[in-house]
Amino acid sequence: MPAIYSEAVLKSPEVSERTVPQPSVVCVTNRWQDEPEEEFTPLSAEEARQWRSRQHASPVWRMLAWQIGVGLFVAAGVGLMWQSETLARSAAYGTFAVVLPQTLLLRGMANMQGRWSPEALLLRFFVWELVKIALTVAILGSAVKVLGEVSWPALLAGLVVTMKANWLLLAFQTANRSPDAKG
Repeated sequence: MPAIYSEAVLKSPEVSERTVPQPSVVCVTNRWQDEPEEEFTPLSAEEARQWRSRQHASPVWRMLAWQIGVGLFVAAGVGLMWQSETLARSAAYGTFAVVLPQTLLLRGMANMQGRWSPEALLLRFFVWELVKIALTVAILGSAVKVLGEVSWPALLAGLVVTMKANWLLLAFQTANRSPDAKG
């Protein structure tokens, strides 16, 4: 290793070994490296059956049911508040414009994880999302033909509230979860 300091400086009386900086050792760790995982032990057939019996319905279908319920609640509320069947039908149609395309997307993506590569799954998701958007636009475009008289503010209210209902469900689940609960 080449000398960093001249011999004259090192032999001077003011310099001791303590004052001479020593090369430091840098310990580099990889922060992206995963921590060692626990040993994986597969479940037996009986353990797997018990685990499945403890699981609830698929969360995506629960979210869809939540969207339908909130949308119908808004449609009924709007219709009762303003005593107008047109407003209620328009709000319900807004709910329909969200729920039908969402149902097709969920059905198209159901149970595909194990059989497809990640790239194919991503492509499949984009295709179904495109179908969902096109169907939503078609449903909204046919509102006048289907409903006759349309209240666009009520239709948009039903559409927006139904789309955002998932955030309400998430807020309720987070608020009701105990601090020590996991998952």
